[in-house]
Amino acid sequence: MTILSCLAAAFTFTASATGVGKGSTVEFLFIGSDSDRDYEAMFTIDMPVVDFLKAVEKSGLRPGQPIDPPKCQVWPVGTPVIFEPALSTFVNVDATDGFSLGRFVYTGGLRTSDGTPVAAKEMPASVCSLYSLGQSPFLPEGILTQGDVYGRFTAKETLKKGEKYAFTITWNDLDRPKHIEVAVKPGESANIIKRLKDESTTGNLEVLVSFDAALTVSEATQFAKALAVIDSVRVKITGCRAGSLFYRAFLPLVKWTDRQNRMVQPFELTINDKGEELQFIEEDWTVEGDDPKLTPTPITFEAACKKTATDTCFIYAAPETKLGRLYDAMNKLAGSGVCNWYVFSKP
Repeated sequence: MTILSCLAAAFTFTASATGVGKGSTVEFLFIGSDSDRDYEAMFTIDMPVVDFLKAVEKSGLRPGQPIDPPKCQVWPVGTPVIFEPALSTFVNVDATDGFSLGRFVYTGGLRTSDGTPVAAKEMPASVCSLYSLGQSPFLPEGILTQGDVYGRFTAKETLKKGEKYAFTITWNDLDRPKHIEVAVKPGESANIIKRLKDESTTGNLEVLVSFDAALTVSEATQFAKALAVIDSVRVKITGCRAGSLFYRAFLPLVKWTDRQNRMVQPFELTINDKGEELQFIEEDWTVEGDDPKLTPTPITFEAACKKTATDTCFIYAAPETKLGRLYDAMNKLAGSGVCNWYVFSKP
């Protein structure tokens, strides 16, 4: 490691060219040496993934927050880094439609329960992916699905397979996003939005939002709409507290209520003055035609916790319903594997 100043630092490593042909689609800048994706990567790093990440972090680059959809962590969060030579030295980027890759950040990648990098244990063994991939410790700063960017990156030249290249990663820890946690209570939404806008003028934010149990479904939905406007690279709204709801839960698409158009059937939880009713949509594929027969079937919370057919629950509740009632019902599904919640306002 070479210290550039009291604020900036650098890490140097070597990687070997995979030999992908000129014009080939590239999905990874760096992969582990045992990866099976060398046909769509530019380089393999010359040390085991575990050792590489240990060395990177020992030199001062702190891990951030990897993408983890089940935990509603949808943005890659971490200190921005610069690779030298740059990606553009080796890869063409299709910039049509205003596409821009943006900066790379160091999330550290998803880890197993014992702290082992997932990239060291599972394919594609990505070290630096060009699309949003949870296991990859280095990622573009935006939200880029594999389908959205596939084909945008192509190899500029055919590099000789096995030829070694030296790379340097530089960063400034002061560029790390500021972590903010806000608890939304009745009557406070306007002040919170103003605070986030004001604080974002001095740097990027990573924001954890929780919705107070005293809020109504209507109030939470209105605030979620405001968050959707400011949710961006500059103000990353990501993650949620256990037992709470991620803001996007209040912004489902109305078309999802049509059972015939769903790819997967969720639990359906209705909360009203009569109490709570939980249903599971049974699919009968033995009927004629291409689509199954769908039968809404009442199910107890206890039985739902034993089902493994879905990880999603739709909640139907009146606009004036307090979120506390939703949270109480959600707690009854703890252990069911449900991690995707969507709230539909239903008078």
